[in-house]
Amino acid sequence: MEHIVFHLKRHGFTDLLATLHYRPRLIRDHFGDGSEFEVNITYTIERKPLGTAGSVKLGAGFLDETFLVIAGDALTDFDLGAFWRFHKEKGAKVSLFLKRVPDPGEFGIVITGEDSRVLRFLEKPGLSEVFSDTVNTGIYLIEPEILADIPEGVPYDFAGDLFPQLIERGIMIQAYVADGYWCDIGTLDQLKQAHWDFLDGKVRLPMGGNRIQEQTWVGEGGRIAEDATVLAPCWIGDNVHVRAGAKIGAYSVIAADADVDVHASLNRTIVMNGAFVGEASDLRNCVVGDSTIIEAGCEIGEGAVIGQHCHFGRNVIVAAGVLVWPDKTVDSNTTLRENLVWESLRRPSIFGSRGISGLANLHITPEYATVLGKAFGHWIQRGNRVVVARDGHPFSRLIKRAMICGLLAVGVDVDDLEETSLPETRFITCFGRYVGGGVHIRISEEHPRVSVIELFDTDGLPLTRSVRRKIEAVFYRAEFPRLSIESVGSLTYPGRVDDRYLDHLSEHIDRDALKPWIGRVLHCCSEDNLSRILAVTLKSQGLPQLQMEGGESGVAAVPYARLAEIAKLNHQIILIVERSGERLSLVDEIGNVHDACRTLELLAAAFILGAPPSEPVFLPPDHPMFLKKLAESSGRRVVVTAKEAAAQIQAVVQGTETREIWVHFVHFYLGYGAITAALRLLEFLGHREMALHEFERAVPLSHRGNLVVPCPWDHMGRVMRELAQMPEVHPESVPEGVRLEIDGDSIYVLPSADAPQLEITLEAATASGLAKLEQEEVNHRIRRLIE
Repeated sequence: MEHIVFHLKRHGFTDLLATLHYRPRLIRDHFGDGSEFEVNITYTIERKPLGTAGSVKLGAGFLDETFLVIAGDALTDFDLGAFWRFHKEKGAKVSLFLKRVPDPGEFGIVITGEDSRVLRFLEKPGLSEVFSDTVNTGIYLIEPEILADIPEGVPYDFAGDLFPQLIERGIMIQAYVADGYWCDIGTLDQLKQAHWDFLDGKVRLPMGGNRIQEQTWVGEGGRIAEDATVLAPCWIGDNVHVRAGAKIGAYSVIAADADVDVHASLNRTIVMNGAFVGEASDLRNCVVGDSTIIEAGCEIGEGAVIGQHCHFGRNVIVAAGVLVWPDKTVDSNTTLRENLVWESLRRPSIFGSRGISGLANLHITPEYATVLGKAFGHWIQRGNRVVVARDGHPFSRLIKRAMICGLLAVGVDVDDLEETSLPETRFITCFGRYVGGGVHIRISEEHPRVSVIELFDTDGLPLTRSVRRKIEAVFYRAEFPRLSIESVGSLTYPGRVDDRYLDHLSEHIDRDALKPWIGRVLHCCSEDNLSRILAVTLKSQGLPQLQMEGGESGVAAVPYARLAEIAKLNHQIILIVERSGERLSLVDEIGNVHDACRTLELLAAAFILGAPPSEPVFLPPDHPMFLKKLAESSGRRVVVTAKEAAAQIQAVVQGTETREIWVHFVHFYLGYGAITAALRLLEFLGHREMALHEFERAVPLSHRGNLVVPCPWDHMGRVMRELAQMPEVHPESVPEGVRLEIDGDSIYVLPSADAPQLEITLEAATASGLAKLEQEEVNHRIRRLIE
């Protein structure tokens, strides 16, 4: 419709009347009074369908001189000025703009005499009825007195009713036939063809943007990575971002404010305003609606159409020709082979295994965060206090402020810790005065455009499933109390977070056991506050210049090879702290790198060998077999927990003997505090007078692997039931999921909380046995059940 408005303005038509029926508010909100488009727009509303002529009759009071009728959903470059002059020269009461087309069957056809006078009409004839190739474009010039022939309040059409009646009465209707482009965009195929004709120069309208090469245009503010491929002809709108390695194929159109992520591929595809196409997604000859989000690895087939405001998770496949109606959510690893009209296909919960996550400013938005803050505050209850913190990213600051707004609006007080690590946030939540819960907001280290919001209870622990369900129910209902202005929450900035955390650590560490390590440890830590704590506690020097070496997708990559050289050269341990202070990796004194999984095994072994005998050892259900054997040989009780963080830590809270020290510090081996874990491990080594590489060699190696297998939500229960009935399963071995024991090897299967998929952990006695488990047993026992 914008094209029509601008085209009318170019030909001198500036006083416009728009007759509306479908979604009138949307159109009025967009165009307003027309001043932004340098025209004047008046509106009438069809409360019921009145036909082409009946709807115009509604504006009779506005139409007091010769007026032009044109459809708002057509695309044309017709010379309307020449049409106006023709009408006036002929002195006609009605003039029709006609066009000759090769296939007139889908249009109203018109036959004219030698004097350009219209003789006969026929709307959308069958093949045997076609008597002309000249069709009615729906563009008319009409004198105002003709409005008297249109009845009020009843359906009435120009071509079907009014014009035949006028011809019978002998009133002259003139036909103006001229060259030019005209496309009646009544189908999706016509919509695509109109875009391609535009790119081929068949439409004589302004292209907009800057031509960067032959038949390639980029709008103002558009950014195209140097190694992106752009093939002509194509059109890229204002503020579009085409990222590294993306391929924009010929006859693709990307509208304003869209974002095409790294290695995404578009071919003959129309992407509309504000849409997002995720990493390595492949779109072929399809249409993507306004503000739709397509996450990484999706495949959209030929002829598919995705409506506006949809959200597709990762690795969604849409078969050729499938139509997805607006406002639909489709979860990861879903295949759509039929049209999606009524219900979304999404995961059961907004919560994943660790909080709430989604694409920053697409899924996780300020509006989303405000509603989430209200829902969380509703559970916390008015008058209580919540601790809120974030990482150093500007988007996390934005979401934190939106979250705080929601909390304050429902009467919850907020302590803003500003930029604080995740372990410190949990610690302050636990030890803060009158604190009912905590929030930490960060950008995922797995993907630079994914935002993560994690919520904690009054003990700084992840929320249990029952609590998450309560918050989620309130989130979806959005039924929040409206408080008086005297009852909204208050905002404070307590400060001294690092000092309070350091004081707690200093109170409970064994300084004598740490003495051998003073000055003999280096660290690589992206959290400045945690880096300072290590520097104070161990006199450790940081290696900041080695951090944030961005990979291809922007994710920081740790330079392990360089760290190994430094450790070996200086005969020092290097502590590598990631995931906002949660994940610990190690490089020992002789340059061996121990990744996060191996480090957790070392931490658990140190706890088993060094903790007080009365303390049980808590192991996740996919634990290495040797840890359980080591614990049993040491006479220590083993508790196998559920896998998710909340269940693990709740089990520790209920089963631990030592309660006076914060649970994250005592049970460091669970891996939820890298600094405390590192200090406890160094204490253990100090007591044993062992070097790290000596201890690592004494701890058995496990041959383990992890993979995920897509499994639709509606198949999950059946697949798990059939797995549980296999004879290799021991029902008492794990509290959730299924663990199969096969000739001394094991396969642990657990439905994911984040996506429709199974998370599988394999363990074998040898590396070759691990490969065999994946290639043979997983295919034979698991994938066949899904297929």
